[in-house]
This record gives sequence, C-alpha cells and structure tokens, in this order.
Amino acid sequence: MADVSTFEDVNLPADKVWGVIGDFAGIRKWAVLVEKESVEDTPFGKIRTLNMPEGRVVKERLAASSQYSYTYTMVDRPEMADYRSTVAAIPLDDNTTRITLIMHLSPSEGQTDEDITARYTRNLRGNLRAMKKALGLA
Repeated sequence: MADVSTFEDVNLPADKVWGVIGDFAGIRKWAVLVEKESVEDTPFGKIRTLNMPEGRVVKERLAASSQYSYTYTMVDRPEMADYRSTVAAIPLDDNTTRITLIMHLSPSEGQTDEDITARYTRNLRGNLRAMKKALGLA
C-alpha cells in the first residue's frame, strides 16, 4: 500500500476554494483533461463518469463527504481495488485555506510502492496546479 499526498496553502477563504474544487459532479471546473462528466445516483451511491482523452472512461464512486472534503473510490478497475482519494479544503483562518490531496492505493502487478508514489505524487501536484489556476492563483 502507498499513501501519497500533497498540499498547498492559498490566500482565499475555504468557501471560495470549495466552490471550485469541491463539487464531485463538477470536476471540470478545474480538471481540464476531463472532456465530459456525468453523475448518477445508484443503489451504491453517486457514481461519477469521466470521459478522458483517447476514449478512456473512468468511473468513480463517492465514498464519503463533509463540509470541505470528499473521498472517492474507483469503480470497475480491479487493478485499483484498494484505491481511495480525498480532496479537502482546510480553513486555516478566515482568508487562508490548505488544499489537501490524498491518495491511498496498492501497486499494480510489476509496480512497487516507490513507483506509484513517484507517479501519483506528480499527478497530485498537477491537480493542485490545475486547481490553483481555476481559482485564479496560477
């Protein structure tokens, strides 16, 4: 198992940050690689379907949510059976928020914890840059 995380403090109130990054059904507000998104309520909870470049489709299930965070898992991805990802905006004071991104996953066959830690650290940092850009902080 590998746990990967990154965070950055931004000079914006948590409500403003969460309005951009906190919508499970509105990831395209910041995730520019997502070509199309949809969310449906199922007996298993909310399922987000993301259409990505080259025809790739990703399905994610909302596992938990609170005022300024949500956690999701992958659907129909056996190689990511232990995958869990959290997006959070932690208010530090009235005008400062810590954006925190956390992933917990197991390596696929042929990968090590070190391999996936390096890869997903880059991914999370890219997501954080995209979030800041969408917030007007690029």
